[in-house]
Amino acid sequence: MEILFVMLGAFAVYSLQGILYARFWNKGLTAQLYFSRPEIGEGEDCELKEVIVNKKLLPIPMLHVKFQTDRSLVFDGEKNMSVSDKCYKNDIFSLMMYQKITRTLHFRGTKRGLYQIDKLDLVSSDLFMQESLLDTVENRAQLLVYPGVINTAGINVPFKNLMGTILTRQYSYEDPFEFRGIRQYQNHDSMKDVNWKASAKTGELKVNVHDYTARQEVVFLLNLKAETILEYDSLKEESIRLVNTLAGLLTAKGVPVGVISNGRDILTKKELYLPTGSGRPHMQTVREQLARIDLKQPVREVMEVLAERMKEKGLKKDSTLYVMVSYSQRQQIWEQFQSIAHESRGSMWVLPLLHTMEQRIETTGEVAVIRWEVPDERA
Repeated sequence: MEILFVMLGAFAVYSLQGILYARFWNKGLTAQLYFSRPEIGEGEDCELKEVIVNKKLLPIPMLHVKFQTDRSLVFDGEKNMSVSDKCYKNDIFSLMMYQKITRTLHFRGTKRGLYQIDKLDLVSSDLFMQESLLDTVENRAQLLVYPGVINTAGINVPFKNLMGTILTRQYSYEDPFEFRGIRQYQNHDSMKDVNWKASAKTGELKVNVHDYTARQEVVFLLNLKAETILEYDSLKEESIRLVNTLAGLLTAKGVPVGVISNGRDILTKKELYLPTGSGRPHMQTVREQLARIDLKQPVREVMEVLAERMKEKGLKKDSTLYVMVSYSQRQQIWEQFQSIAHESRGSMWVLPLLHTMEQRIETTGEVAVIRWEVPDERA
């Protein structure tokens, strides 16, 4: 008889705990993941924090916290992790009543991009591990990985060429807003420069003399459209690094820079357009926009994008130095860019190629072409 009561008691306990866990296991249970920093540079280390809290009397003997991230975030070790197209993480916790557990995962951001963890799968069971209890919770973890910066020694040639052109051009264009003085009219002077008030006083034609402008704008044309059906994401990524590095060096020298690209934003789906600006806040925006380019989205011809921006924003060819960054050497793009360079003399084409690739475009009197060898390890 006693054995029967023991068996009935055990069954009652088993049934009761099963009912309790089925109804209350996820009450007062919270799980959150967040990155220790909102942004890092390509190749830098960071941490992912897991915070699990059980705010009730019912203990959680075993809790699986499952989530997935991009495989470009490389975590230390491979414990509780599988990597294929994504990185699938499965961490196990055991929580007593009213307990909080914080776990830190170390990883490296190996590739530029915007990374988000928007949900967590929670899997638990009752005390006897007989029932599977499932729940999915929302999560807001976001990390922006900026494009890498090419070392100064490597980028020296295109940067020096750019600065040389800028210094040359700054003494070639008069700035109508910089007044220097008045002089006698000469045959080659434009009538729009005539100072009619001074002319009336002296009885002779006088013209205003302007200082030369010292602020030359540089606009980068970032082309991410492949030349053929064969895609080279490694060369596209190197193109983005080149723009990021050169723009940073120019803004540090006080040169206003802008970026136009056929690459699309991963959030807005819009093509990248940043008007010219300078200073640290502007460069921060440049880095953020370059980081958010999504190479999986379809792209148009970069010269079509430029033509639209010129029409919409009133961009002028002759007052801007254009720098094309493109591994595609399609004849149509080359001819269209040469046409722009005819009015924007000193424009440049930076050509990122693997050492096995043929260079088909060469420097002309209007466009300087600089081949950029992409190391095999980046390919």
